[in-house]
Amino acid sequence: MENRGRKKESTEVTKVYTQEMKNSEGGKMIYKFDLNKFPNGAYSVEYIPPKQYTPKPVFDLNQRTYSKAPTVMVFKSSDRSNAKVKMKIFNKNVDFVNMAKKLPGVPNNAVILELGVGESFITMWKKQYNLN
Repeated sequence: MENRGRKKESTEVTKVYTQEMKNSEGGKMIYKFDLNKFPNGAYSVEYIPPKQYTPKPVFDLNQRTYSKAPTVMVFKSSDRSNAKVKMKIFNKNVDFVNMAKKLPGVPNNAVILELGVGESFITMWKKQYNLN
């Protein structure tokens, strides 16, 4: 009998394999697959940085302020509609105040309404939020 058309494909599924990808800087990602253990994707991902790789310096959030101006925060003590609105003034960097996990005098469930740098915000927000 004559064999016509396309050749018969192998229907065997590879169950264990690795896949390697390189990025433009020269780094390498190695994905390891085992479809018997994890049928939805890779069970291990390994990143190998390029040889000329130097880690970026970590930004110190607890640094001094940009100027002598204070950082002013207006917040509600919770997300409820009748929560009390309060103002807190910090002599820290605005990035530190924005990114800190815990601030003294500010509850964990507080909702930040306004955040600014400068003494003009104190008078403006006292009038706006009826703070004494």
